[in-house]
Amino acid sequence: MRKFDDFDDFDDFDGPARDPVDVTPYVRRVIKHWKTILLWACGGALLGILFGLSTPRTYTSTAVVAPELATRSTLSSGLSSLASLAGVNMNSLAITDAMHPDLYPVVIRSTSFYMDMFDLPVSFTHKGKVVQTDLYDYITHYTKAPWYGYVLGLPRMGIELVKSLFTKEDEFELAEGHSHVDSLRLTREQEGVVKALQRSITASVEKRTYVLSVKVKMQDRLIAAQVANAVVENLRQFVVAYRTEKAQENVDYYEKIYEEAHADYLAAQRAYASYVDSHLGSTSKSSQVQQQHLQYEAQIKYQMYNSTAQNLLAAKAKVQQESPVLVVIQRAMAPHNGKPSKVKLAMIWFILGALFCVAWLCWKME
Repeated sequence: MRKFDDFDDFDDFDGPARDPVDVTPYVRRVIKHWKTILLWACGGALLGILFGLSTPRTYTSTAVVAPELATRSTLSSGLSSLASLAGVNMNSLAITDAMHPDLYPVVIRSTSFYMDMFDLPVSFTHKGKVVQTDLYDYITHYTKAPWYGYVLGLPRMGIELVKSLFTKEDEFELAEGHSHVDSLRLTREQEGVVKALQRSITASVEKRTYVLSVKVKMQDRLIAAQVANAVVENLRQFVVAYRTEKAQENVDYYEKIYEEAHADYLAAQRAYASYVDSHLGSTSKSSQVQQQHLQYEAQIKYQMYNSTAQNLLAAKAKVQQESPVLVVIQRAMAPHNGKPSKVKLAMIWFILGALFCVAWLCWKME
């Protein structure tokens, strides 16, 4: 039996013959029609400039936040260090909190989170004047859309027009503004603002360090920074409210008991003082017993009042202890450069125009 190494005659096998592709005619044709290619490239550049002029420039502002994680014992920290050497993330396995940093982007993408930002005050310059309004009004009245967006939306507008001829519009659906927002049923305008915010606000979490990056894309660079910082602040309030909900309930409970105990103590103290003032100089045994009884009752009320005050302070300290910390590593700032760049669009379309022309010339040779 012959080994594979002994086969030296593989070249003798007959196979399908393939003629080499001669690219010389294509190269000659491309060189011959270089003026046509240049004309197509210039046309592509003009088309790119047209798209650049018709597309509103957007600015992206980024905020970077590091969330506080739950503390663990030394043993779990050691296991986490050993597991990290093996590529296992013990943090994601050990945390049982429902509001894990991995869920922060989900919270930001929720409709209720966007609805809470309708009233966000924003200020910007429009036609040389400083305009102060809210985010909802800015999106509905001061943002621009490219002309080709209306062209692409014509079929959908036609379908909605035909549907409107056979269906009766609800007054709620035709309402505008956000003075009355129903979380169960949004108007068309409110739903459009929510979708616009969904396209403008993105958030992502780095899996190893849980660092949260919030990016906001707006047509005004100052508003992009304002909205990014507002997203971080609203997220912080949401997480704090979740983490401290039970502790805050205890604070409210102890505040109620504290007020009752304080009122009882003052009433007992006034009763004791009033009785002492009205029985000055009395030597009867019954008055002395009643005076001691009122004094002891005032002392008991004071002890209860003091105990509830200590419990109230402990409950408030618990709220502070349970409050998570979102460390802002990078605060959002107004960017200077926006997109799209007209120069880059012109260059890209210039190259695409040349490539399309070359492909068309080579195809005509077939």
